[in-house]
Amino acid sequence: MTEHNEQIRQKAEFFKNKNQEVFIKLNNNFFYRGSLGVILSDSLILKDQKLGEMIIFYSEISIIEPREAKNE
Repeated sequence: MTEHNEQIRQKAEFFKNKNQEVFIKLNNNFFYRGSLGVILSDSLILKDQKLGEMIIFYSEISIIEPREAKNE
């Protein structure tokens, strides 16, 4: 695992443990907002607020940041 992927995994685990919603920006400039599900060795499962569950590989992620929960 590259250092970048390891850093993304560690951040994802940290935000998941705090039940913090996240903002994820991909290398292709797409972005997602939602809550983290399962954290795997090379990817994570994100429940996007609009698109639902999806798998995202760490190698695709350029930024993962905390996000305030959306009030609905």
